[in-house]
Amino acid sequence: MPINNDILGIYKQVYVLTGGTAVSYIVETANRNISIDANPKILIAGSPKTRIMDIGGITETISISAPILIGGGAAYDGRALVGNKITEILNPASATLPILKSASYSISEGGGSVSITLESDGYSGSGNSGFYIVNSTTPHPSLNPVGTGGSGTTAFGPTRVARFYDFRAKIGGRQYFIQEASVDVNVETQKTYFINPYNFSDPAAGYGSPSIGGGGGGTALLSQLSGNGISIVYGSQFPHIGVNGITISGKGKGAVVVGSNYASETTAGITTQAAGVTVLASAEDVTFALEIAGTAGNNPSGTPTWQNLIAGIGLSKSIINATSFSVSTGILTVEFDFMCYVV
Repeated sequence: MPINNDILGIYKQVYVLTGGTAVSYIVETANRNISIDANPKILIAGSPKTRIMDIGGITETISISAPILIGGGAAYDGRALVGNKITEILNPASATLPILKSASYSISEGGGSVSITLESDGYSGSGNSGFYIVNSTTPHPSLNPVGTGGSGTTAFGPTRVARFYDFRAKIGGRQYFIQEASVDVNVETQKTYFINPYNFSDPAAGYGSPSIGGGGGGTALLSQLSGNGISIVYGSQFPHIGVNGITISGKGKGAVVVGSNYASETTAGITTQAAGVTVLASAEDVTFALEIAGTAGNNPSGTPTWQNLIAGIGLSKSIINATSFSVSTGILTVEFDFMCYVV
C-alpha cells in the first residue's frame, strides 16, 4: 500500500486568473495541455547521437466544461467565466491570461452547459499561472448562506442546473420558450514572437522584472496580460498573444403558441435582413435577444428577471439568417439561425 493513503475525488477547487485575481469557478471537468515545438536535428557531426534540438514556441490550451446554474452558484458558473473573459478582451487594461479562445453554449432538456477553451503563454511560475488547482474540503462560498461560509450580503444557497424552460428567445415582441439551442463564441487570436531589441542582463535569471532596459532576466517588456511583464531573453519562447476579433452565432428551436402572432407567417415570417436588425414579414424592424432567468445578485429569494445569456455582450444587434416553421399534429415549433453584431 502507499505510504500516504490520501483521499482523492472532489476535494479540490479550480482557479482561473480573472481581472488579475484568481477566481474559483464551479466546473465539471478541466484539462490543461502545454506543448513545445521541439524536434531533434540530425547533422553531420561524426556520430548518430542527437545532441542538438530545434526548440520553438509554447502552446498552452485550457479546456473547461462547466454547467449553467440558477441560484447562488450562477455567479461562478460557466456562463460567468465566459462573460468575465469577454469583458477582459473588450478592455485590454483589465485583461489577464488566460484569454478566451472559444465557448460553446448548449441548452437542452438535459440542462445547460458551456464548453470553454482558454489560451495562455505556457508560463506557470509562482503568482503568474492563469490556471491551477488547490485542495479544498469546503463547498464553494457561493453555495453557502451568509453566516455559514457565504460572503457579502446576498443570501447565497439553493442552486440548480438551468434547464430549457429557464431560457427564452425574443424576436421583437414575440417571445419563444426554448426547447434547445446552441451558441458559439469564437475569438480570433494570433501568437507573435519578437527579436529582443534591448540589451541582456543576466539572461539565466528567467522571467525578470517589468522594467524596460534590463533587470532580473534581461529585457522585461511591460504587459497587462503577463502580470509581471514578459522577459525577452534567449531560452524564453513565451509568445505575445493578440486578439483580432470576436464572432457570435447560434441556432435554436422554440415552441410556438397557436392562435397568436407567433404562429402567423404573415407577421412572423423572416424576410430580407437589414443591417443590425431582424426584419419580419410585417415590415417591422425588431431586436433579438437570447435570455436566461435570474435574480438580482443571484439571490434565490429575489424577484425573477430575464438576463442576457452572455453578460457584457449585447445580442440585440443581430440578424436571423434562417428560419424553419414546422406545422404538425403535435407542438408547433420555429427553428432559427442567428448571427450577431458584437455591441
